[in-house]
Amino acid sequence: MPQEESQLDWRAYSRILQCKSRPPQPSFRDESQIIQSNQELQLATEEGSVQPHSTSIRSNTDSWEQSTLKVYNSSYTRFLNFCTLNSLDPSNITLVVFMDYLTHLFKIRPPLAFSTINNHRSMLNQLLLLRNQTDIVNDPFITRIMTGIHKLRPSSAKYKEIWDANKVFKYLSTIKVLPKFTYTALLNKTLVLCKMFGLARSSDLLKWSFKGLNITTDSIRGPVINAKEQRKDDVLSILELTSLDDTYSQVCPVRHLTTYIKSTKERRKKHQSDSVFINNDGTPLNVNQINEVVLSTLSKSGIDTTKLKSHSTRSAMASLLLSNNVPFHVVKKMGRWKSNDTVDTFYDKRIIGEKSGGFLNNVVQLS
Repeated sequence: MPQEESQLDWRAYSRILQCKSRPPQPSFRDESQIIQSNQELQLATEEGSVQPHSTSIRSNTDSWEQSTLKVYNSSYTRFLNFCTLNSLDPSNITLVVFMDYLTHLFKIRPPLAFSTINNHRSMLNQLLLLRNQTDIVNDPFITRIMTGIHKLRPSSAKYKEIWDANKVFKYLSTIKVLPKFTYTALLNKTLVLCKMFGLARSSDLLKWSFKGLNITTDSIRGPVINAKEQRKDDVLSILELTSLDDTYSQVCPVRHLTTYIKSTKERRKKHQSDSVFINNDGTPLNVNQINEVVLSTLSKSGIDTTKLKSHSTRSAMASLLLSNNVPFHVVKKMGRWKSNDTVDTFYDKRIIGEKSGGFLNNVVQLS
């Protein structure tokens, strides 16, 4: 029974919310009614009894990644339980219900992290947006509550120290894929180099626009479609790589990416994908595949991947750049961070062990 509950079809629920002719969902009284309601939502979608989304709604829900859907499913299940205990109708989210739920989450013991509470807020926001209730989403009381929670329970860094990025570069330099290569080896090495030197998230590499790339001998730059930092102010996010000199050709991201792009020309004809990184059959890599490649490389480089995951490349690279006297504002721009505090708190770390310095100053154009 709990397994069915955790597998709530989020898209099916969003379609139900768009069906104006459907009467409000009854209040849930116990777990069996919650599960029965979930099954009814899925059945209604399968039988076509739910009115279809508008184009804007479809593009909104289809843009959610699987990881986002997983978080929303979990958050929604907890919200249903809250509604059940308080005899509330989960399809009727008023401002008072929204505020009470956020307060309830803050009072839970052991205490929830701000990021967890913010995930719940995001889930409710999406429900309200799907119902065109933007007045509640943008209500200043919600903003003030979240600001207060953040001040009382600020986010903290998960790690105080980070692995030495030079260990990964040392390993990658032993993999000779230029000029001769196999497609998989070239893809894997190029992907990791781009993630490291671009201070990129895995989702950035997934959304990096192939059609928007501007390629020169010195750099490669292009837009990241719907990047995380773009969602609030709608400013286009640009991921840029800078070429290294001949001494470091075996870890130069521009040389490897240029070779990789040439090798994908025929493969791209099969699928008109706008993704930079594609599988051998032409289909775009997904986030899980990107993470698998990165984690495999980190593990082979001697990094403990049971504790440090794919996203740690951002912190490792930022820390090494800063330790090599690359100016703070340059690193901040490379990582596309908006706040100095974010870089200081989460990405500028003490590097574990001895670090070899020097060559990373060639990554950026110092002015």
